[in-house]
Parts: sequence; structure tokens; C-alpha cells
Amino acid sequence: MNLTAELPGAPVDAMQQENRRTVLIADADPMFRAGLRRALEEELDRYEVVAEAGTPAEVTRLLRGTEPELVVMDLALARSLGLRADRLGGLLPRPPKVVLLTGAGCRDGLDEALDAGARGFVTRDLDAGLLGAVLCHVLADGCAIAPEVFGGLMNRTSGCEAQFARAHHRIRLLNDSERHVLQLLGHGFENAQIAKELHLSRASVKTYVSRLLSKLHLENRTQAALVANETGLAGQA
Repeated sequence: MNLTAELPGAPVDAMQQENRRTVLIADADPMFRAGLRRALEEELDRYEVVAEAGTPAEVTRLLRGTEPELVVMDLALARSLGLRADRLGGLLPRPPKVVLLTGAGCRDGLDEALDAGARGFVTRDLDAGLLGAVLCHVLADGCAIAPEVFGGLMNRTSGCEAQFARAHHRIRLLNDSERHVLQLLGHGFENAQIAKELHLSRASVKTYVSRLLSKLHLENRTQAALVANETGLAGQA
């Protein structure tokens, strides 16, 4: 995802606006913040950025003033705040879920971030579709890690790394419909969007998702999205 590229705008009706999830972006680079805002609000079209912060003081002030559901924050900035995700919410009645941003190909700080309570750990150049999948999973109380640092999470759980690797080889066991569903999961699509794209019922999509997770021996949609992106399936036409 090119976070500094201009993205086309799209009209949003009142219902879509009401259903958007609120996000605070915290990063010292204003251009990066602007690009991430466009990706969230226009390309993914399901988030509302309620504030942007560039310093620790701004993070603290704006968090309490906006009470977002999600905080997407640069790792270095989080460290300057003491990193602990539970401190970021302060006395808020509903503390936000925190997703941390790190450099491309870097997993330094992963264990520290997870231990501190972060729910996501992604690279700054993450593809918009996979970013959407990560955020959806985090909002559903999951923990999601970008492909570039996914091995770090797998190493924390016995047997998971080998299980994830085997999923790559099991893709050939999927039928065409299941492959199409997996491809759209890689773009961060939810069941309703997949149903519309493939002209299926939501019940059918739910069945396909359950079936492909079983065939790939995966636990959730985010792991499926990671497999789709790492194998290149999500990028196929």
C-alpha cells in the first residue's frame, strides 16, 4: 500500500457513515498520517479517522477527547508513552484497541508489543486489503500480525509455525469457489462484501469460509488472509 499516494474519493451515504469504526492515527510523519487516513476512509471505506497525533502529548490529549475504538500508532511513538496499551486509554470507559506500526521487514519489538497489550503489529507499507483484514480481526477481539513479522507470533505458540506453513501447500485442495473466497479474504473483504462480489448468499459465503479454514487447518479469517497474501493469491486477477 502506497500510503502517500492519492486515492480516489467516493460518496458515502448516511448509513455507511454511521457504521464506520473510529480510529486515531498516531505517527510523527504528517504525510504518512495523511496517506493512512485516505487508505482507511476512502480505499477501505469503513473507518472514520477522528484525530491525528504526532507527539506523545497529542496522543494523550486527543485520546481522551475523541475516545476512538482503534489506535493505529507508530512503535517508536508508543515506546515514548511507555508502550503499554492499557495506559493509552487512561480512565476511558472503553479503552481502544491498539495496532502498532513498524518498519518493513522488522519484527524488533514484537514480543514487547504483545506483552504490553497491543492487539496488532503491522508494517508501515502493509497492503490496504490486508490492513483491513487485520483491523477487522482486532476489532473482533483478535490479535493480528502482518506477514513480514508473522513468524514472530508463530514462534510464541508451539506447532503454529509449521501449521501455518503447511496451509500454503494445501491451497491446491480448494475448489474454485473456495479459492475465490480466500482471495477476497486476502483483500480484507467481509462476508457481505464477498457475497455481493461473487453473487452468493451470505450463508453460502459462511460455509465456504468454514470449509477453507478446515482444509487449510487455520484458526481464523486473518490467518487465511495472511496465507492469501503471502502466496500471491490475493494479487491474482
